[in-house]
Amino acid sequence: MGKKQIKSLTATCRCGQVAFTASGPPILAAACYCTSCQQAGRQFEKMHSAPPVRDTDGGTPVVLYRKDRVQCVTGLKYLEERRLKPDSPTRRVFATCCNSAMFGDFTKGHWLSIYRNRFSAGAPPPEMRIMTRERRADVVLRDDLPNCDGYPGKFMMKLVAAWIAMGFRRPDMGLKAIPWATFDGDPAT
Repeated sequence: MGKKQIKSLTATCRCGQVAFTASGPPILAAACYCTSCQQAGRQFEKMHSAPPVRDTDGGTPVVLYRKDRVQCVTGLKYLEERRLKPDSPTRRVFATCCNSAMFGDFTKGHWLSIYRNRFSAGAPPPEMRIMTRERRADVVLRDDLPNCDGYPGKFMMKLVAAWIAMGFRRPDMGLKAIPWATFDGDPAT
């Protein structure tokens, strides 16, 4: 099924107690190699029984959706967020019931980066690899996708087009009040 044909997808935690629906086509799908995604992925993967977040090469496959097209349909009470630093604008939300990382959220943005492995089926494959200049030194990337050192123009244009289509809004999705701490356990301030 092509990206344009996607009507909706469901992202669930491993045990099924948390579920999100994402309606319509995603903004794009990518694998991110930035230092922050790698560090957060390692932290999540250290949690008891947590499913993997990253691929074996350290990339984090995500599917980007407009916030106004994503809804938590069950399990809101199980959600918590983690930040790499207390003042970080990026939070990563996971399900405490089974330690499944669900999505990354640049809180100043209008999109969510839902971890691709949270979709049971139908998620589009990555269209590009981004932030590859920060990949591990031992990783040699295949040439089956564009390998972008940073955030390419196509990536940025798709984000801007989505924001325009949203009327320049940044909905909170009812997720602003979930508990949070840093990965090191520092509580919210």
